[in-house]
Amino acid sequence: MLQKQKQSEINYRIIKIQSIKFNFEDYSEKVIDELFSTKDSLSLNLNTVLKFDNDTSTVTIDIVSNLINNSNKSIIISHTGRTSFHLQELDKVYNKEADSYKLPNGLIVQLYSLAYTHARALLASELNSTSFRDKYFLPIIDPSQFIRNKKTKTSD
Repeated sequence: MLQKQKQSEINYRIIKIQSIKFNFEDYSEKVIDELFSTKDSLSLNLNTVLKFDNDTSTVTIDIVSNLINNSNKSIIISHTGRTSFHLQELDKVYNKEADSYKLPNGLIVQLYSLAYTHARALLASELNSTSFRDKYFLPIIDPSQFIRNKKTKTSD
């Protein structure tokens, strides 16, 4: 006999989208073109920060990106895009003993997907007034890559 798993519905909404950090090195168009046309001259470092706030029922995801000049390991562009979500009844998925949240993987992937898409758009907007406009965009990626081996601990 198969047991039915209890389905729970978690409603959420986006409450804030913002750039919380943006820095870039001002290079000439010629240097930028050379960097982007030379194989292995650039690398991209992506990191995420996931924060839960049980008191306000919010989940915040920061997407941190750094474009690195491989010749001298300097950071050319640094950006952090933040998306905050309000999750209705977040406290119901909180495990006090483990100090963690048990959200369905599908929901976590969806939240990361939205946050990453927002970070891509925010960075494109920030770069619009620089020489990097139309040259550098965050790549399109599979958002499930963000949740590999990620634990959902509470923030302090």
